[in-house]
Amino acid sequence: MAVSALVQYGVAALAPFLVADMGLSRAAVGGLVTAAFAVAAGGSVVAGHLVDLLGARIGLVLLCLAVATGLLGAAAAGTYVVLAVAVAVAGLGQALANPATNVLVAGATPSDRRGAAIGVKQAGVQVAAFGTGLVLPVVAAAGGWRAALGWTATLPAVLLVVVWRLVPARGPGRGAGRRRWSAPSRWLRWLVAYSLLLGAGLSAVTTYLSLYAVQRLGLAEWTGGMVLAALGVTGLVSRVLWGRWADRLADLTVALAWLPAAAVGAASLLWASGPVWSGLVWLGAVGVGGSATAANAISMLAVVRRGGPTGHASGLVSVGFFGGFVVGPALFGVVADRSGYGWAWLVVAVCFAGAALTSLRIRAVNRQPATVAAGT
Repeated sequence: MAVSALVQYGVAALAPFLVADMGLSRAAVGGLVTAAFAVAAGGSVVAGHLVDLLGARIGLVLLCLAVATGLLGAAAAGTYVVLAVAVAVAGLGQALANPATNVLVAGATPSDRRGAAIGVKQAGVQVAAFGTGLVLPVVAAAGGWRAALGWTATLPAVLLVVVWRLVPARGPGRGAGRRRWSAPSRWLRWLVAYSLLLGAGLSAVTTYLSLYAVQRLGLAEWTGGMVLAALGVTGLVSRVLWGRWADRLADLTVALAWLPAAAVGAASLLWASGPVWSGLVWLGAVGVGGSATAANAISMLAVVRRGGPTGHASGLVSVGFFGGFVVGPALFGVVADRSGYGWAWLVVAVCFAGAALTSLRIRAVNRQPATVAAGT
């Protein structure tokens, strides 16, 4: 999961260097993340079904190859178009990440411990946020952003070797899916909508937090990276803790409602850090990490707990989440360029509030029986 998120958080951590070196606007920075997650969203339509048919091992191998290719291509890019294409290639890895890892959890973990397992594996994304925010700005300051991305490409190469040695070829998920893709149930459609709104708000924060800290608050570039790292550490801890607590919840919609509601407050702190006090940006970052990032882990646990072809359902929920990553950064960048960061943070708060309201619809249909054909 950490490897699959390297490009997303790498671009966010290196945004000040990309702006300075290539003369990019804030909307153009958001366009890079949009390119990656447009591919991730489109690929997720079939990625989960593919994992159900071919198994988690093949899915993870393809993930590593896509991310490594994207990072190396981005490091060598001479123009914005080439950079966007390279980042988009890495989006294929994002599409495969949740289906492959969820299939592994469903096949190897007792039902009463799946929440903890999902929390741990989803925390991998926050490991990427912490690592890139902490390390990449320092490496880029010493050797340039291209060197930072190039060295990062060694991580998917290492993971490829680990996967090949540890995940059996006929392991969990292989042959579990139906031959034909099936439409989602009503319950799953609402969860996709929830993930779309959650992803839009969360992606806007993770993409622009470092750049906002530098441009609007006047912090140093390495400090901007540390703010992003703070979000990553908090998100890591919250996903593990909320995952463990969710194992004791009979109704996951309670967490699905309260977590994005709390994220609305965190987004308000990010807004207030501009006109009120710059130190609030740290509280806002910690707040988003402790709420919105954990909500994504709970949604994945809901998929695993619901039953049915896990890869297929995970892929469909990922369509919504990554679709939010397509919309969120682009919308935030346009609003920030035209009206300033204050209005852009308001958009983030509205997205989180919409996710909280959508959870009420999920709860309304939550008692309906799972439908295997619909992947729920």
